[in-house]
Amino acid sequence: MTENGVSRRSLFRAAGVGAAVVGGGALLEACSSGIQGAASPTTSAPAASSSSSATSSATSSRTASGGTITIGWIHPLTGGLAGFGYPDNFVLSQVKETSQYKNGIKIGGTTYDVVFKSYDTQSSVTRAGSLAKQAIQQDNVDLLLASSTPETVNAVASQAEALGTPLICSNIPWEAWYINLGGNPQKPTLKPKHTIMYFLGAEHLALAFKPMWDRIGEKYGNNHQVAAAYPNDSDGNAFRAVFPLVLKGTGYNLDISTAYPDGLTNYTSMISQFKSHGDDFFTNVPLPPDFATMWTQALQQGFKPKLATVAKVLLFPTDAYAMGSKVYNIATDAWWVPGLPWHSSLTGQTCQELAAAYTAAGLGQPNQNISNFTLFEIAYAALTSVDNPHDKAALSAALFKVKLDEAVAGPVDYTSTNLKTNPAPGVAITPPVGIQWQKGKKYPLEAVVVDNTLQPNAKITGDLLPTFTS
Repeated sequence: MTENGVSRRSLFRAAGVGAAVVGGGALLEACSSGIQGAASPTTSAPAASSSSSATSSATSSRTASGGTITIGWIHPLTGGLAGFGYPDNFVLSQVKETSQYKNGIKIGGTTYDVVFKSYDTQSSVTRAGSLAKQAIQQDNVDLLLASSTPETVNAVASQAEALGTPLICSNIPWEAWYINLGGNPQKPTLKPKHTIMYFLGAEHLALAFKPMWDRIGEKYGNNHQVAAAYPNDSDGNAFRAVFPLVLKGTGYNLDISTAYPDGLTNYTSMISQFKSHGDDFFTNVPLPPDFATMWTQALQQGFKPKLATVAKVLLFPTDAYAMGSKVYNIATDAWWVPGLPWHSSLTGQTCQELAAAYTAAGLGQPNQNISNFTLFEIAYAALTSVDNPHDKAALSAALFKVKLDEAVAGPVDYTSTNLKTNPAPGVAITPPVGIQWQKGKKYPLEAVVVDNTLQPNAKITGDLLPTFTS
């Protein structure tokens, strides 16, 4: 497979293990309850179904003849990654009301009640691994789910593989997941025994940003110079390797800054570099607090690129509201938006209907991780294809046979050998769209879908605007 003439093999030879952590940085926590359209995680989210470790919640009060199936979900509900887990309690509440889960799952003529156990990692890598062991060894879960960044998912995946427990993962770049399990993205022959995932890959971010640069360049001039501020961390090192290869031959030159330490408070030297070189565009992959400082200083010092395209920050409404008008017309990626034409395989609900239910629940503007609903769609498909839900080997094998033509996150097919949609065993790609934070009509800030190059099924909801015109 090639991307813009660059082979996947050469891409990851350069990126190395650094590609494994793209998208895994901490989120800036922001309390925006006073702003219309940005609900506060501490006041408006549905009550969690778990304590700081785990409690169970049965979907039915009756006792089924087959006993229970226990599903554990390990995810960050508090701490620095809480933005990723913000919609998860809503998702779980929706899942519990589906007939498939609420009425019990019929397997081999026997109906099983379903018990959910929700485990809050508190955004701790160590805790994520410990909770996985607890779920498997003490709570005897039949099936695990894990979501949101390598910091959460990889520790859980390692335990699931080691302890022989089926696991479905989301919101982690596939390279991170695969390398952690011992696979090689250059030669993806390893097939995990117990875990599968769906999401995007590191290369998709470069491929999502370039079309937006092209379009702004056509209207406002294009010197094909892209200011690239990459930190000296795993994410920065990965982008430093991946982006130049993906963009090779496209005419774009990355004006890459000196690798800077996370937590830097003075970005004057790199801002001066970008200004002196007259860079038309800007991209980065910083920690959210660092971006807030960097962007504030850039504006103060007069660096105003025609389009800013950022990764790892501004993914969720709370992030954008925390920066106010400074984020006007900054673009990023989105792996799920309400305008996608997908339907739930469980309820038939559209993405738009789920988004509307989320807002009606008092949670503000929709969050991309409503797509975590698909964890439960895959789980149901696998559970209903086995004879015994407590047979972990059989259930693990069933995960790799799941094919859903309809799902909230988009179609997933683990039987496919198409490298574009399934670059490695157990991986299903859900491509991103380009979104831009614009001054809104309904809300002060709105995430507008401005590019669907990688996901043509997404509806464009607004024009791509320059971040600055001069």
